[in-house]
Amino acid sequence: MIELKNLEDKIRKLMENEDRKDTEFRYAITATEIGDLGKYITHDPKLNPNARPHGSKEDEILAYGQAFVQLAALAQLRGISLENAVEKGLENWIEADWRKSKDKGHFISGITACNGYAIGIAYVAKSEKDLKEMPPGRIVIAETAKPDLAQYLTSVLAIVTDHGGKTCHLANIAREYGTPCVVGTGNATRLIKTGDRIIVEAMTEEGHVWGE
Repeated sequence: MIELKNLEDKIRKLMENEDRKDTEFRYAITATEIGDLGKYITHDPKLNPNARPHGSKEDEILAYGQAFVQLAALAQLRGISLENAVEKGLENWIEADWRKSKDKGHFISGITACNGYAIGIAYVAKSEKDLKEMPPGRIVIAETAKPDLAQYLTSVLAIVTDHGGKTCHLANIAREYGTPCVVGTGNATRLIKTGDRIIVEAMTEEGHVWGE
């Protein structure tokens, strides 16, 4: 069995002999290889009896192998450790931050995504329009935050969300800016109103939000 470190070494050596070493070309190959995997699913005789077979099982195994090593090569070109990427991917899968967090009734607590402590005025943002209109220096309360909303979260005191986990995009943003952040409360937007003065206590693994 090839260990990830050995795989990276093999890919590095193989890349030395490639004519095209640029990231864009490697991405195009990776996308093509991954796209080819769909043919084995859509042409599966059990899933789609009327479709003609697309290659043998050995062909499918090779297709997965090609997709995997090309993706690993792309990660290497981008300066990303394969071991680190796999660990983070598994961590995110185990955490399952795409699931909705349970409402904890009248108690607001969640996962600390970035340590810190903040006292200030809450601003409940339910849309991008709300974030655009948010005054600086507020504690933003949101159900979740999409990657394209990050630009509006650089001048806030703290961030609290209903859903998400330590590996979600918003948590990464919070850590980048050192902003206290509690995610996965399940009920922050239900219990907190814009204008409420609140305390965000994200000092341990479990973060808490209190009314001052």
